[in-house]
Amino acid sequence: MKRARLLFAFLFFTLIPFMLFAQNEIEREQISLEGLQEFGFTANIQGPELITDADILTPAAIRKQSVEQLTKADLRYVSDEEVESSADIPFLYMHINTMQLENGLVPFSIELRLYQPVKLVLNRDLQTSASTWEYGTVGLVSHDQIQLIIREAQNLLAVFIDDYRKSNRR
Repeated sequence: MKRARLLFAFLFFTLIPFMLFAQNEIEREQISLEGLQEFGFTANIQGPELITDADILTPAAIRKQSVEQLTKADLRYVSDEEVESSADIPFLYMHINTMQLENGLVPFSIELRLYQPVKLVLNRDLQTSASTWEYGTVGLVSHDQIQLIIREAQNLLAVFIDDYRKSNRR
């Protein structure tokens, strides 16, 4: 009994700093959204041709529904041309990765990241882009339910919109 208490106390005081550190990172990500006025959006899909060549799950389809979701939420979307012409414009990047299993199931992962211009202080103020906010998910669908991947992509974008609104309350 005494050993169990000692083990519990050891684990409790050892793991608490790690949990606090993770919470601090979430807060830092949300803070990085403060003052963000505009951003672009791009999508990439990787996977077997059987899935990525379907009309349902294409970068153009994901991009179209995502831009509609952003503009419907009254967030200022910047065109691709503007984003490509300037390294100073933040952009959301969605990456969807799929696989095809022999039994017809399709495992997938979706990552949504916000890239913003940053200066690397330790490297003579070199300017580059870095991911300052991210969210992701994994799932498993049958081949006839590929549209659920699109729904999950919409859910990730909804998380971004919610975090953005929380960070930019007027």
